[in-house]
Amino acid sequence: MQLSLAAVQLEIGPDVLASGDAYRRALEAAMPTGAQLVVFPELAGHLALYALAPPAARRAKTLAAALAASAVRRPLDMLRGAATAVRLGPRHAVLAALAPDGERFWKHVFAPLARRHQAYIVAGSHLRLSADGALTNSSLCFAPDGRLVATTDKVNLVPGVEDAAKGGLGLQRGDPDALPVVATPFGKLVTLIGYDAASAPRNSEERFQPLGPQIRADVIANPAMNASGIATTLREHHCARFAVTSYLVGRVLDLQFDGTPQILDGTRVVGERAASVEL
Repeated sequence: MQLSLAAVQLEIGPDVLASGDAYRRALEAAMPTGAQLVVFPELAGHLALYALAPPAARRAKTLAAALAASAVRRPLDMLRGAATAVRLGPRHAVLAALAPDGERFWKHVFAPLARRHQAYIVAGSHLRLSADGALTNSSLCFAPDGRLVATTDKVNLVPGVEDAAKGGLGLQRGDPDALPVVATPFGKLVTLIGYDAASAPRNSEERFQPLGPQIRADVIANPAMNASGIATTLREHHCARFAVTSYLVGRVLDLQFDGTPQILDGTRVVGERAASVEL
């Protein structure tokens, strides 16, 4: 059986993120044809919050400031965000207020894309506000019929960026024992978001749990922000045969993205944006 895999290198910039409609068109244009599994980059869904922001928010110099300006124009949502979020603080309230809109937008884009292209889509990652008030960095997986078949929460948060450290987003860690496994015609599919694909922490003092030892899959989808270490994890733990890593590229306000996607068969690179492999 031939399996066609695709990693999306999503180019972003002011034109792409000018509005929700502009971002939707860019996501649709980035969708490859003929692939059975397509993986979009980590953080792509976070940027939907900026694409959906009102024009006044675009005068900000940083993404955080733009989102804050967007949320201030919605005081009831801000109050609801402050009341429902697990962690207290103005930044967390902003994200809690905006996250549901971002997730609705994300689902409305990718469910139809999966149906139209008859493909499994791992929709990068986005900020998700759960029913219990936790904010997570999450990835949605859609089946070829458009059904949402898995929601994966990132376990290993980047210190100082995603965690509760000063300047971080204050996100909640996912449950390492509850990683969804999706049964597909080409085998078991598991999503590891960014740092979750690493085999070891960047330093010995941070909270880190290697996930490779507990995974037994055929394909790992790896939406990433920077070098994820998936090749080392495959080599050390033999946790899957194939891995698909995708990245953002471009600039938005104070954020710069630059990464080269890759598709692995074991530790051998068989393609960057697309590859057809034999099962």
